[in-house]
Amino acid sequence: MNKKMIEYLIIVTAILLLIYGGYSIMNYEYRDSQIDVTDSIFVTYPSSSEYHVVGNKVEFRNSAYDFYNMDISKLNSTDVRIANLLNHFSKVSQGAIDYKNESCYLLTMKFDDGSGFKYHSMIIPFDSFNKGNLTFTKPATVYLFEANNREFVVDTAFNSRVIL
Repeated sequence: MNKKMIEYLIIVTAILLLIYGGYSIMNYEYRDSQIDVTDSIFVTYPSSSEYHVVGNKVEFRNSAYDFYNMDISKLNSTDVRIANLLNHFSKVSQGAIDYKNESCYLLTMKFDDGSGFKYHSMIIPFDSFNKGNLTFTKPATVYLFEANNREFVVDTAFNSRVIL
């Protein structure tokens, strides 16, 4: 009888833990903040991250999780970093060109360029970029999002609002 009681106690405990785990997962709330970082970009970022604006670059750093470290740079289409990333994208073809909205492309790739980040997403205006040969037809403003997690950098770039 005592053995049967221990089995029931273990089963009830397992069921309670499953219920608690399911409840916790269903009621989890991601804490994020939204801010106009500069006069031309509005970003949703983790509440635990701190950001610093350094010239045309915004650095998000999270002391607890490196996962949330990210840099956002406002660059010109003639910038060497943009040319380097587009050159790599055209040679390796590991990445994607998606439509962000009616006026921009979202180009994403994996490339370790020595900046400390592996994943890069660029917001590029339609009217100044030739998607076929990956070249700019006229000078334009490009936003470069860099992080070490593909989903994080793509989600942040896609959900940001930028003025080009």
